Amino acid sequence: MRVLADGCFDPLHMGHLRYLSAARELGRPLIVHIAPDEAIRAKGREPFQTRFERARTVLHLDMVDQVQCHDSLAIAVLSNCPRYLVKGSDWRGRLPDEVLQACREAETEIIYTETQDKTSTERLHDTRSV
Repeated sequence: MRVLADGCFDPLHMGHLRYLSAARELGRPLIVHIAPDEAIRAKGREPFQTRFERARTVLHLDMVDQVQCHDSLAIAVLSNCPRYLVKGSDWRGRLPDEVLQACREAETEIIYTETQDKTSTERLHDTRSV
């Protein structure tokens, strides 16, 4: 069963590894969509790494079969028609309508994982507050 995971991965940390491992347990291939820099800026910060660097880093993880960089998550869903879209629990109730519609069209089930304590933005903010 095709699985699509999505995130900024900026920077990649242990919570991401748990998230991707949980996604991998749902099936193969595990396709990871790397969110654009604009998604990081929407969180109120500048990217730590370029999208290309983030994609190359994630691609080197053994559990990941493929990395993609689409203009949006909705396009990634429609392009791959995965059985599952996996997101962290911090996205529960926050996915854009276009992503929800794409999942309905592709007959993709959304799975939320409980695998990380803090997002990258929260982690980076905590280190700056010290």
